Amino acid sequence: MTERRYINDSEMAGEFFVMEVLYRLGHQPALTVGKAKSIDILVRTKGGKLIEVSVKTVRGGGKWPIGNDELSERNRLIFVLLHYTDFSNVRTQPDAFVIPAPSVAKLREPWFQSQAVYFSNTKRRDRIKAFKDAWKWFDK
Repeated sequence: MTERRYINDSEMAGEFFVMEVLYRLGHQPALTVGKAKSIDILVRTKGGKLIEVSVKTVRGGGKWPIGNDELSERNRLIFVLLHYTDFSNVRTQPDAFVIPAPSVAKLREPWFQSQAVYFSNTKRRDRIKAFKDAWKWFDK
């Protein structure tokens, strides 16, 4: 029997993973609905701030598609970039990079007619390593 892989399996798993972490940190996340959404989760932080979250999830690969929106002034938007190295192994967690939108604006590079944050080589991974598990951005 052929295993079916649905395109949005990892995206949905990623959003629920982020929801779990935010709940465990004491915040109040709410998942948004729809197929053409740009904000995946709205969060009321422990401190009462409202934050928008965009979750980007990949299995393998070397980049997270980000898009062309202007991000440098989006101070209430945080990207959570997830990398599942072994998606079907439920004993593993994704690598999570928690990056405010103005920083994503500086990190993204051209990708066809859009833009992406790459992690495909050592130089690019070094640029994002300070954001690994940086859930602290929800406490600022």
